[in-house]
Amino acid sequence: MTNMLKFHDGPLELREDLTQNGQTLDLTRVMNALRRRRWTILGAVGVWCLLGLFYVLTTPRYYDASVQVMLDANIGRTLSQVTSTTDLTITDSTMESARLVIASDQIAGRVVDELDLQTNAAFMNPPISMTAQILGTIIGYARLPMVWLRAQSEQVTNLDLTGATAQAPMDISPELIAAQERALAIQALQSEIWVYRIGQSSAFAITYRSTDPHLAAAVVNAFAEVYVSDVLNANFEATERMTTWMQDRLNMLESDARAAARAAEAFRAENGLVNTNNTSMSQNAVSALNTDLTDAIANTARARARVSALEQVVDRGLGSLVSDGVPAGLPPIGDPEFQQIQNELTNLVTNLERVRRVPDASPATIRSWEVRVQNAAERLFSAIKIQMEQARGEASLFEARANALRESLNDAVSNDVEAGRMQVDLRALEDRAATLTALYQNFLTKFQEIEQQKSFPVSNVRVLNAAQIPQFAAGPSAKTALALCIILGLITGLCLAAIREWRDRFLYSAEQATDEIGVRFLGYLPELPAAAVAQRSRMRAVIQDELTPSPDQTDGCVEVLDTPPSYALKYPRSPFSETLRSIRLSSQIVGRGSKSVVLGICSSRPNEGKTLTAYNLATSIAAGGYSVMLIDADPHRSGLSRLFGPRRRTGLLEVLTGQMDWMQARKQVGETGVDLIPGQMPKEFLHPQELLSSSAFGQLIYDLREFYDFIIVDLAPMGAVSDVRAMIDDIDYVVMIAEWGKTRKLLLDKLIHSDPRVAEKVLGVVLNRVNLRRLRAYSDEGDSAAYSEDYREYYSG
Repeated sequence: MTNMLKFHDGPLELREDLTQNGQTLDLTRVMNALRRRRWTILGAVGVWCLLGLFYVLTTPRYYDASVQVMLDANIGRTLSQVTSTTDLTITDSTMESARLVIASDQIAGRVVDELDLQTNAAFMNPPISMTAQILGTIIGYARLPMVWLRAQSEQVTNLDLTGATAQAPMDISPELIAAQERALAIQALQSEIWVYRIGQSSAFAITYRSTDPHLAAAVVNAFAEVYVSDVLNANFEATERMTTWMQDRLNMLESDARAAARAAEAFRAENGLVNTNNTSMSQNAVSALNTDLTDAIANTARARARVSALEQVVDRGLGSLVSDGVPAGLPPIGDPEFQQIQNELTNLVTNLERVRRVPDASPATIRSWEVRVQNAAERLFSAIKIQMEQARGEASLFEARANALRESLNDAVSNDVEAGRMQVDLRALEDRAATLTALYQNFLTKFQEIEQQKSFPVSNVRVLNAAQIPQFAAGPSAKTALALCIILGLITGLCLAAIREWRDRFLYSAEQATDEIGVRFLGYLPELPAAAVAQRSRMRAVIQDELTPSPDQTDGCVEVLDTPPSYALKYPRSPFSETLRSIRLSSQIVGRGSKSVVLGICSSRPNEGKTLTAYNLATSIAAGGYSVMLIDADPHRSGLSRLFGPRRRTGLLEVLTGQMDWMQARKQVGETGVDLIPGQMPKEFLHPQELLSSSAFGQLIYDLREFYDFIIVDLAPMGAVSDVRAMIDDIDYVVMIAEWGKTRKLLLDKLIHSDPRVAEKVLGVVLNRVNLRRLRAYSDEGDSAAYSEDYREYYSG
């Protein structure tokens, strides 16, 4: 089954199943990924462009020169008017052979010798770009271990059994050095020359590139001249070798022809045989009888073959004619009436097959055609039987005639057997002499044509356009290098972007929370301004735990704490506050019917903003007219308690240990309407989680439900400690705070789903410290964050 591509965007016709699982290609997500990785892509393009600029600036200018050589078939037609031995037909194999000849060692060697390239500094040591030098240095250093190992291996190989070297160093003569330099020049020239066919024509282009324009033109022109000269020399040498061989062959044929003629004449004289015009009657009779007997035997064989073919047709019966038509083995018969019957049967069989292939043909029509075929086949079968009987008679007649001729020939031969034998021997000698003479004449004619061809050069090669000294450099081209670098940069950037996207395991969007973690998404908390960040930094300050607790309130009044800045109160119409109201509304919807709601604010790692979120959530809910109790249940860091100052206050520890009632331990947070139970514990208290999992904490929550609509508990991070699992039964819902782009999806998923009790209590996930400007690059069209700019006028802060 062919699967069609399914687009998330676009017309309905494009939304077809990609696979049976309904996978889609979300173009919006792809564009978002490209947008958020744009700096990676642009950086890769920039690096490649810098490399291309470095290459262009450090690469010497080079020049291209080209010459065109043509294999002209018109020259071959002109030469054919003078001699018939020249065959200069241009074929694909001829063109490929010519290309190989041009690039051969012989042609390159002659060019090197003609231009003295082995001593030309511009050819042997051309300037090299700095890019090539850097790459060569890197490759050289990379190959040093291999070179060292190879040298050690060769040293071990050259040692004999006594530890001495096997051979003394060989003296290097100047001739050997010159030969090596010439070989290197030939190899370098062959590696730089480019020979290619021009389209489908019979012309070649020879191109060479050099930093010296004069050298480039000289090399290709030398190649063309050397190739033309080589073709002429090759033709002349081939003709010379052919002439020498044919001269020897002619001498041998001439000698053999004369010897054969002399042998025939000697045999005739020795046996007294007359000339052919005066042969005896017996010899003429034997010759005539031989000819007649040969004809009779041939006629007999043909007649028997005809009878055999007709018998095979008759043996197959009438049914084969009805089903197959005229048999293939039927011998040709010249009778017009018989041929008419054959043609009629063939046409009827063809028409019957055509009628049978017609889908709506009636059985009556088919039966009518079958009857006509049957009648024609019967007539043909009867005619074949008649022809078979006639063929048998002819075969018997030919056989009787052959027997009679054979008897007559035996009688004639017996009359003059000896004379006939000698005549046969004489004829054989004469035939050999005639054959040798004819062969000699043919060779003589060819020899004369070759001798004539040697008198003028034969070549179908000519130079079309000689190379001129290039006036402008062919490269390096800044435009080409820039275009190539941009393409390579885009490819590299896309690969890096794909790798970074694949390696990105952090939580960014609502879709990831719902689809990949499987929890409800509650909203985005934007990154707060600098003032709020400074407040959060103060919360992270290291505070000594050995602080003196605050004195108990003896007058029965609740201690009123200074109100830390609350972003939700200062900017009630902001995306931050809207997300907090969404958390409150979600808890009310899920917990409908409950008298009060106990919300645990938790995170997977420290410093993800859960404490500040808990405080702002409490003030936001209290501003809506609800009674709110805020409990610091993170005894390890007590960030919520430290938000109100470094002095440790009595609170959760005293309540859970029975030292005081929660009414005495609660504090009032300014005029926010939020009550607070601090959670700071002394450093020497080593097992705070035992208090949190005790029945005292459950009783505290039970008592608070009678007085407060919302009880917000600032919990410890879930990843490192077990506090949340210890007190999960006393909490209605847990709100997970995840830092945008910093919290790993896998960690959050395992923390939530490793314990079914936790997974059941998780109300949802809130993404904190969200960069709203970058968020759109991670949001799909179903996420409201993708349209945040449209709601700007709805917010005042």
